[in-house]
Amino acid sequence: KSSGTRLGETIGIGKGTVSLDDIYEAKVILVMGQNPGTNHPRMLGALTKCVENGGKIVSVNPLPEAGTHGFIDPQSVGSVLKNGTNFQTLHVGLRINTDVAFLKGVMRLLLDREDASPGSAFDKAFITEKTEGFEALSADLRNTDVQEMAKTCGVPFSQLEHVAELVAGTGRIIVTWAMGLTQHVNAVANIHQVVNLLLLRGAFGKPGARA
Repeated sequence: KSSGTRLGETIGIGKGTVSLDDIYEAKVILVMGQNPGTNHPRMLGALTKCVENGGKIVSVNPLPEAGTHGFIDPQSVGSVLKNGTNFQTLHVGLRINTDVAFLKGVMRLLLDREDASPGSAFDKAFITEKTEGFEALSADLRNTDVQEMAKTCGVPFSQLEHVAELVAGTGRIIVTWAMGLTQHVNAVANIHQVVNLLLLRGAFGKPGARA
């Protein structure tokens, strides 16, 4: 319900818009609050194709899971012989239910990049044509202390910088999530910040860029 509520309010569709083809074409996928290998292992085949096409996987979860770092397809002789695909995942081991702080920290770093070099971090044309409330979001981010966000998450500041760099480098971004984001009292706020991040990058409504 939390995902449907916030997605419906922000993008007008109360459910995810990602297709398998989008996952294959994405350049950055943030896997948040979920364990694909345990809970939906068929997703690992799609992540494998993404990585083989040059995509990067970022796992944002308190504990690492083997399935987000590599996959051997038991139905593929080639996969077994080459010992599967190494996803080379960046694992962000944040504290439980600090996803808002993580996302706001990343967005503040993107704002700093944009201030230093306009057009380098935000898709201004998309923001102007397709969104509302950008000034309010910008004002909130300017009052966000990135070091405090890193401390709240319990992750190194360098990891927030790394994620911001990956996200700034492409508009073909997908964020996937499960109960690690939706089963909290502030679940709607979690999804709200996911959408904000994607909208800042214009990562909606095009191949390889959705939620």
